[in-house]
Amino acid sequence: PDNGHMSTMPLMKICLIRPPILCPKSHPIVQMTPPIGLAYIAGALHAEGHNVTVIDGLAESFDTRHAWGDDCYLYGLSLDEVMSRIDDNTDVIGISAAFTFEWPMCRDLIVQLRDRFPAAYLIGGGEHITALPEMSMREAPMDAAVMGEGEETIVNLVRARSLPEFDPAAIEGIAYTGPDGDIIVNPRHNRIRNIDDIPRPAWGLLPIQEYLNRGYGFGVTRGRSMPVIASRGCPYQCTFCSNPLMWTTRWVARDVDTLLDELQHYKTVYGAENFDFYDLTAIVKKDWIVKFCSKVKERGMSFTWQLPSGTRSEAIDDEVARLLYESGCRNLSYAPESGSASVLTRIKKKIKLDGMLASLRGSVQAGVNVKINLMFGFPGETYGEIAQSFSFICKMAWAGGHDLSIWAFSPYPGSELFDELYSQGKLRMDEAYYDDLRSYSDMSRTKSFSENIPSSTLKKLRWAGTVLFYVVSWLRRPWRPFIMVRNVLRGTHESRSELALASIIRRFKMTTKPRGAL
Repeated sequence: PDNGHMSTMPLMKICLIRPPILCPKSHPIVQMTPPIGLAYIAGALHAEGHNVTVIDGLAESFDTRHAWGDDCYLYGLSLDEVMSRIDDNTDVIGISAAFTFEWPMCRDLIVQLRDRFPAAYLIGGGEHITALPEMSMREAPMDAAVMGEGEETIVNLVRARSLPEFDPAAIEGIAYTGPDGDIIVNPRHNRIRNIDDIPRPAWGLLPIQEYLNRGYGFGVTRGRSMPVIASRGCPYQCTFCSNPLMWTTRWVARDVDTLLDELQHYKTVYGAENFDFYDLTAIVKKDWIVKFCSKVKERGMSFTWQLPSGTRSEAIDDEVARLLYESGCRNLSYAPESGSASVLTRIKKKIKLDGMLASLRGSVQAGVNVKINLMFGFPGETYGEIAQSFSFICKMAWAGGHDLSIWAFSPYPGSELFDELYSQGKLRMDEAYYDDLRSYSDMSRTKSFSENIPSSTLKKLRWAGTVLFYVVSWLRRPWRPFIMVRNVLRGTHESRSELALASIIRRFKMTTKPRGAL
């Protein structure tokens, strides 16, 4: 951004908070991931000249967890400890609320922050708040909510707040409380046109070394791992996904050389060995990914990189798969979501299953470790459609897929299916709803939104499908379970199942505090 005004603009003392993370006790993997979204916000505000501090509620107490309710742990700092780290003279406090199932905890934190810092300007942001700005503002005493892509919006908001005549009505992309107490939602801010102009994440303001030293990240543990984003948005409109509301369907990729300059910076400054790409879907255009892989080779750069959140398979043919491996890509995820063509049509998942299988085979043959994501329990899903998914599970295992996760469909705010179920009165935004959302990642408890399949049966189907995958995979490649045990014993990981096993072992060693410590 143009910072020519900075000499006359009043600067603010800002504290950004990544709350501790909430996770079901039975979930095998606790994702100890650096908060790249908050780091980008910190970078944008720091570039404006503001005095920015960041509290990472997870990394500042990695080895501590607190009992939360009957079946969850809160990992990291207690809420009291978070507040104790905030300077009393802070002008602006920003809280990230990324995941809806964590909203009750974030809401409690915001309530306590309002009571403890009545004079501070309190801002919330993230996917949950973006999807439900009015409800979020009513439930938590924030002064403003930032919606969608936040870098320009937060800069504009803080800039306006620092001036004598502050008019929130003039700030696009926020919600706020009007003079009469009504919640006012302003028009959305347009997506940032050139993402290469966005300041880099301000990792120097966060305890990034704590993540690096432990090898924590979004993907499989492959050494010192830094998070990066190569593209923003997703051009698809899957009905279970909140992306169209959060990011819109405009997909835009960064300039390859600018991205590689950033990666080289992280290698030099932080000793990074691996990069986890946090993109919604990084590989949309074949020419971009081919250019990226070729430039890595031209520059003589050496590192590994991963696509743990999933990507499209259409552009990954045998040529691209080979280039991916040669450039250092060692792990990627495919997300067919279902093996039933009728389900895929209903959820607007525009993929061809045969094409995905061919892409999977090519990736495995090239040496890339592949994880598959499926989802059961969509509205209207039948036993016959689940059976089709079981057949596809066998094909993916036989083709060489290394790992499989079968998630339970959860209606997340901001998605088309959430709006449909909410309007039909099939869900309510109560505490039971937030509890049910945890079944998305919790195999011990499953909520079915299919009127044809009871929740108890869906839970068994998730387990059965998972077991089926590994039975077929290991019968076809019997050496894999031995490699998995060997890698875990060595403290290295090549697959998500190895990461899960190591995470279970780590959880047994952690210190637990009662919820009263919060």
